Amino acid sequence: MMKKLLTFAFALFTTFAFAQTFVSTTPENKKVVLEEFTGISCTFCPDGHVIGQGLHDANPNDVFLINIHAGGYANPQGVGTDFRTSFGAAIDAQSGLAGYPAGTVNRHNFPGLEQGSAGATAMGRANWATAAAQVLTEASPVNVAIQSSVDLSTGLVTVDVEVYYTGTQTVSSNFLNVAIVQNGVLGPQTGAASFNPGAIVPGPWNPTYTHNHMLRHMMTGQWGEEIFNIGQGEFHSFQLTWAAPADINDVTLDLVNLDVVAFVTEGNQEILSGNQSVVSPVFPNQYDANVLGSNLNDVLCGTTTDLEMTFRNFGSVNLTSLDIDYTINGTAGATYNWTGNMLPAQTEIITIPGVSFSPQAVNNVVFTVSNPNGQVDQNSSNNGSTNSFVHFDQNNQVMGGISAGNIDVEITTDGYGSETSWEIVDEAGNVVGQGGQGGTYMSNQSYSASVAVNANECYSFLLYDAYGDGMCCAYGTGAEVFVSDNAGTVIASLSGQQLSNFNELGEYFSTGSASGPAWECTPFGCTDLGSGNGSYGSEQDCFDAFISDPSSPCYNASTSVEEFTSKCNVYPNPAQDILNVEGIFVSVEIYDVFGKLVLASSNKSEIDISTLANGSYYVNILTKNSVIKRKVTIAK
Repeated sequence: MMKKLLTFAFALFTTFAFAQTFVSTTPENKKVVLEEFTGISCTFCPDGHVIGQGLHDANPNDVFLINIHAGGYANPQGVGTDFRTSFGAAIDAQSGLAGYPAGTVNRHNFPGLEQGSAGATAMGRANWATAAAQVLTEASPVNVAIQSSVDLSTGLVTVDVEVYYTGTQTVSSNFLNVAIVQNGVLGPQTGAASFNPGAIVPGPWNPTYTHNHMLRHMMTGQWGEEIFNIGQGEFHSFQLTWAAPADINDVTLDLVNLDVVAFVTEGNQEILSGNQSVVSPVFPNQYDANVLGSNLNDVLCGTTTDLEMTFRNFGSVNLTSLDIDYTINGTAGATYNWTGNMLPAQTEIITIPGVSFSPQAVNNVVFTVSNPNGQVDQNSSNNGSTNSFVHFDQNNQVMGGISAGNIDVEITTDGYGSETSWEIVDEAGNVVGQGGQGGTYMSNQSYSASVAVNANECYSFLLYDAYGDGMCCAYGTGAEVFVSDNAGTVIASLSGQQLSNFNELGEYFSTGSASGPAWECTPFGCTDLGSGNGSYGSEQDCFDAFISDPSSPCYNASTSVEEFTSKCNVYPNPAQDILNVEGIFVSVEIYDVFGKLVLASSNKSEIDISTLANGSYYVNILTKNSVIKRKVTIAK
């Protein structure tokens, strides 16, 4: 609710300096308010963010941004991704937009630049700069100035706005609008990698994107508070307060990353001018540590996990030490004694690695901080945070008894194949197999791959749709996903409605004990996958079985088994910085365990491998008539 402290209308002969405090009385040109309509599932919206930010950066005191999440592309993709507000839909609707992203510059109609029908205020992103340049040259009848602050102990946002009229108008009243926008909001974003990769940061979404200028609240209501007496020389002063909530639609409201944009309109549309202010934090206490929240990873089958917690210095002095206590399922862990040097309002993320716990289906974690700088915390109301993580095995989400060895993945894409990708990830988070990354899958095509998995381990099969609308229905029928082990046990079999409306789907499985032969034929030759993980008892058996099969990745029609195995060799093995290749050959290719080409060389007998990381690699030695396959380990 807005509280008006003071509203004065001065006659022309009144001495203005008596009441005016910080608004300019000198006539100014209009300033630009760019309202950008966007959404997390909109492919080209990150390009709009870049264009809008560029306009602001080129005119930091004259162009102000309000990013409004509205429409179908703004539909949430789970908890913490609903960036919509109760105000955004109406602002979106009156713009006349015909697609996303769209934007209005001062809610003005620019003939010939409309995105939709004639008369609409919405424009495509290519026209924002042209419209903004025009507005910045026009005289404004009103100046707007703004100052704002937030009390970090109470969450009370206070905004002071002054309005001074330097010109005349044909209307009898205006409306004051005051918008709260937030920066640094993390969430998903389609198209981020292509159009704004600089905004991608580590986080739980694929990818995790930094959203800025996001509309959070209109302090003056949907269409503003009416201002009467708008003649030349009139002055108005307003003070508004807002008790900021902890979150909006489960999205944390970060009090030290807020801006305020104030603007004056004619009715619901034409914006005459505006201004922006950073919401300055006020620190009423010397010692106040604020726990902002925690990021916990779900666990497949293990009994240890990393705990990540974020806290901020809400005190007026630098924070140099803090005690952090944590419990999992009511069982206390050790106290984590943090030390550092945090300025007021500064944030830090700490990770407590390898914490043991007794697994439950849902595991509750409580963080409590105390003793900032060895003192009593003067605001104990913000010292704790509670969060939880799922243990998939205890929650009966892990399929057991899967055979170690090759996992077969078969994907048939929909009409937007470039949006589909997948990974198989082990318990430690290592990607052991993948496909479709970087938009490499074609539409309505079938793909297959084999991924080697070890015995007695747990894995996740993760299926991604970059757009967030899934692989079904309106986007092409016939999409299928089939994952099985080498014994034919089905891990995932998905089709039709099972593939609709998702950004990420997961299936989880655990392998049993190893038994049987160790060797398996892969696209890189016969390889020992580990005891009990293969189909053949020896490398020779593997070659014998596959050397005459043209469909086999081990096939070599020009040589006998003996020639195949002895014609060329690589040494030393393990190798460090130099790999020697003996024999007569044309070139050498080295692949990592995921099949990615990491090094290629001409017919040199010594190959510099110093840039390659430790691990196993597959070496293809290309002769005039054949490809000789070898496996090498790099251990430095």
